[in-house]
Amino acid sequence: MKSTNAITKDVILSLAGVLGLLSIVWFSLAHIFSLSIVVVLTGSMAPGLPTGSAIVVEQGVPAADLLVGDIVTVPRPGYELPVTHRVVSIDDIAGDVTARSLTLQGDANATVDRTPYSVQTVQRAVMGLPTLGYVIRTLQSPLFTGAATLLIALAIVWAFWPPSAKRVVATAGPRRESIDSSTER
Repeated sequence: MKSTNAITKDVILSLAGVLGLLSIVWFSLAHIFSLSIVVVLTGSMAPGLPTGSAIVVEQGVPAADLLVGDIVTVPRPGYELPVTHRVVSIDDIAGDVTARSLTLQGDANATVDRTPYSVQTVQRAVMGLPTLGYVIRTLQSPLFTGAATLLIALAIVWAFWPPSAKRVVATAGPRRESIDSSTER
């Protein structure tokens, strides 16, 4: 019969294994299908994608493949962060068959964005997951990363720590008796 300590170790190692497997699956799918995650930082796409949502996006989608109604993430000239809004119109750009001029609008905005975005490729939303963005941002914070690293290191040390001397003697006792009884014969 396993002790509580052994069961706890098994549970922790199993959870770590499941998290590791999920990470491998996500990274494999992300690589194969050119996926990444964008976190919504403003309320411009509410109510469908409120602040703190995570959007799984397909990277490098040719502008020529876009349709009105797609949600895209594009660079914003003059800003560090990109914009994620819905496509409301698509126009060709003279002289460049691969580029398009996109007029975008946030679902919560009353008007379209001030200027169109000239792009050749975009990140197109595949699915949105409300509130998951908060979790992702927390997981990426230096405080969480440091704490998680410390906890994982402690869990690994604890899981592989040698058993106490008292337990070793108790388990070695019957073996010693069987060895002693064989020498007496």
